[in-house]
Amino acid sequence: MEDSIDPDLTHECLIHDLNNVFETITEAAELLSSDRQWRSLAATLRRSVDRGKRLVGAIPDHTPDLAAVIDDAIQSAQDFCITARKPRIEFLANLSAGIPLPGSAKEWERVFANLFLNAAQAFRRPGLIEIAAEREEDNLKILVADNGPGIPEEILSRVFRPNVSTKPGSTRRSGLGLHIVASIVRRYDGKVTAGNREKSSGAVFTISLPFATARSQAAEQ
Repeated sequence: MEDSIDPDLTHECLIHDLNNVFETITEAAELLSSDRQWRSLAATLRRSVDRGKRLVGAIPDHTPDLAAVIDDAIQSAQDFCITARKPRIEFLANLSAGIPLPGSAKEWERVFANLFLNAAQAFRRPGLIEIAAEREEDNLKILVADNGPGIPEEILSRVFRPNVSTKPGSTRRSGLGLHIVASIVRRYDGKVTAGNREKSSGAVFTISLPFATARSQAAEQ
């Protein structure tokens, strides 16, 4: 009788195979970097490989710090805008140093990268994304606001459901980005809401987290 495949190896084997893909992309980046014309693209490819490795756990994770996570997510969004030839986005982050988040850094990078990419895909001209955080007793409130077209009113109430896209006429996108955001935030007993700015165009996402949980997890590690 043949031994069955150990289900615990499924993720490990996937990482192994993805590492082969990452290695191919890295080698391609090395070739491109030898030509001054393509050095910037080579650097983008390397950063994308590192992000992919973080997401699948091929690079050790660490306790998430809000400012550091935001920096990584901003870089991912900027790389996307350059390679996809999207309008340039300016980021304005008003954050204090040393604000801990619960859980893992790679999951929070997914949260903010998806929020930023969702805005980037909606922009039709250069835009601005603002990120701010404030503590309210034992809660941490994080605001992500942009000056894009905003969220259509007809989908605002279901924007975090799977397969719902904020991009008009979108047929190529899966509509899973904001669903991933909401799922990860809920995992850490948080809440995320979506709305449109009152005095100007653009969308606003608000994440509320129990700050005491994040602080205690950071202390344990």
